[in-house]
Amino acid sequence: MLTIFLAACGGKTPPPATPSPAPVSTAFPTPMPTPTPPFAVIGYLPDYRTLNPDWGNFVSDIIYFSAEPRADGTLDASRLSEDGLRLLLEIKTEHATRIYISIGGWERGADFAAMTADPGTRAHFVDSLAEYLHANKLDGADFDWEFPADETQFQNYILLLKEVHADFQPKGLILSVALSPDSEFPLKDFAVVDRIHIMSYDRGPRHSTYEQAVKDLQTFLDAGLPREKLILSVPFYRRKINYPDAVATNAKIISHKHPAPAVDEVGGIYFNGIATIQRKVCLARNEGIGGVMIWELGQDTTDNTSLLRAISQSVVNEC
Repeated sequence: MLTIFLAACGGKTPPPATPSPAPVSTAFPTPMPTPTPPFAVIGYLPDYRTLNPDWGNFVSDIIYFSAEPRADGTLDASRLSEDGLRLLLEIKTEHATRIYISIGGWERGADFAAMTADPGTRAHFVDSLAEYLHANKLDGADFDWEFPADETQFQNYILLLKEVHADFQPKGLILSVALSPDSEFPLKDFAVVDRIHIMSYDRGPRHSTYEQAVKDLQTFLDAGLPREKLILSVPFYRRKINYPDAVATNAKIISHKHPAPAVDEVGGIYFNGIATIQRKVCLARNEGIGGVMIWELGQDTTDNTSLLRAISQSVVNEC
């Protein structure tokens, strides 16, 4: 799963972690119906963002980013605040939104290799994670190891995911994993989890085109993974085409450039406008996959230019 937060969680280029959205109203326009399974709308909330309670009107799942594994098998959840968890549980109570946490992400998984290498520390980690989820009334966990360095580390990662899933399944907990389409290892091995978040961003100069989303989704389908487990990602941030490390939020591009809904590129900056976001949602729906994932919620606006609102409309309208 810093798509990304990374992107998240992430890809091989670090995510837009620090820019904050321009000041906007904290109230959305008229809420759309909350999407329900089987099509999920999943949003990441990084620990450095402020939660907007109105998100519960638009998403089915929120992933709190992120905790880290320690080499001894314990869980470092120090970045996840008690206030943040409390507010997320309020959204869960009001909207039946599923809440789970992310493990790892860009530069947040240094101890994955050591922890997964030993069966004892893996077992301790499974217990530590299960205890944390139970204590905080959460619905599951999302894993994002960027990246296993060799075949041994990859196989240890798969063992960990199998062991976590075996623990989660009888408890009704969700296990997901965030993956780059450029994985050096067999994608089919990740079928052991419930959901696979396809990180279809940071994919070249124009880092998240519709055409790239089609190709990335097909990569996972060609690997033989079940459609219902696949979740297609969409970015709520922009990158400069010639300087990809220059990133900013969707809120910033809207407030500074005021692009039309069908525009994805302004002044050498590439992003996903409303029309492209909606095309991607329709792609996911028409392909019969499990839903869409957003990196990340705090990068959006909260008025009629909101990408989250556009996603919600595409979920309930005809494609």
